[in-house]
Amino acid sequence: MSEQQEPPVDEPGTAVEVHQPGGQMSAGASVSAGGSEHGSEELLRFVRDLQLAYQAAQMLVSTSFVPQSYSGKATEAAAAIVTGQGLGLDPLASLRSMDVIQGTPAFRAITIRALVQARGHEMWVEESNQQRAIVKGRRRGSDKVETSMWDMDRARRLKLTGKTNWQNQPEAMLVARATTEVGRLIAADALLGMAYSIEELEDGVVPDPQPASEAKPRATRTAARKPRPGAQYPGEAPALEEPAPIEPENDDPLQLTPEELAELEAEEPR
Repeated sequence: MSEQQEPPVDEPGTAVEVHQPGGQMSAGASVSAGGSEHGSEELLRFVRDLQLAYQAAQMLVSTSFVPQSYSGKATEAAAAIVTGQGLGLDPLASLRSMDVIQGTPAFRAITIRALVQARGHEMWVEESNQQRAIVKGRRRGSDKVETSMWDMDRARRLKLTGKTNWQNQPEAMLVARATTEVGRLIAADALLGMAYSIEELEDGVVPDPQPASEAKPRATRTAARKPRPGAQYPGEAPALEEPAPIEPENDDPLQLTPEELAELEAEEPR
């Protein structure tokens, strides 16, 4: 009687069979002769999720339920869906919450507020009208309150008031700009490196190429102090002492000795 061989069982981290539906998107892991792909579990899971997201995106980008910017762009829509999945957003919410402006992916300001609050941080609108918006926030476990104030004077200085959004809904734009600034201050780690909002990019903000985790050093202005008499600062050459004035040894221009002076005084008529 021949022994029955049990089918091989894939062990974690060895080989996982990944099927490519329709051959639309290729996986980034290496493929063995048996058709199995080898790679880390996280990478393989990401590839499977991306393939599923691509299938969903192909069906969604031709509907009116997604922004027009994703129309016919299944690959970009799939990337947005996977990004949103990591944040707990469903596919449709991801597509409505993210967009690519001038080659830079970004969240809407209201999405930034939702992500920040979902992680236990506080953010609230202190004041809001057509002239000014004040948004405050506090990181979870911290007592420090961060504040951002945006008013129309600030918008005018940046030449934003001539844009259509600022003319039609100035209050919403003020709140959006203040919300994004507070979100960066209290929870940059919750934004997945997408620290700029769609509203900012549409206003012409140029993203800083420096990573968000590395803050730019602020330029500091130091008031010049009057040096104390005789004080010497680092790097300063020591002050030279002024030479003492040389006094003549006696006041007689003829340089006579005391004996000669006495003789002259005796010869003078009295």
